[in-house]
Amino acid sequence: MEITTSVEEALELINAHPGGPESFQLCQSDSLLDPVGINMAIITDRILGRGWQPAGFAQKDGCRIFSYQELD
Repeated sequence: MEITTSVEEALELINAHPGGPESFQLCQSDSLLDPVGINMAIITDRILGRGWQPAGFAQKDGCRIFSYQELD
């Protein structure tokens, strides 16, 4: 799984995913986790725009792997 290191890269992966949220995971570099949360807000806005919502994450060395599900 590729680690995304920029917001633009994460948005491209979200946009390009042809399936539903159950088959999508986003591995984000810890460097994207800014103290204010701006990067995650931008990424989450795109996720919500697809009709998905966060469904948890797993912390790995240097990154977080986020999972998603259909919006309730």
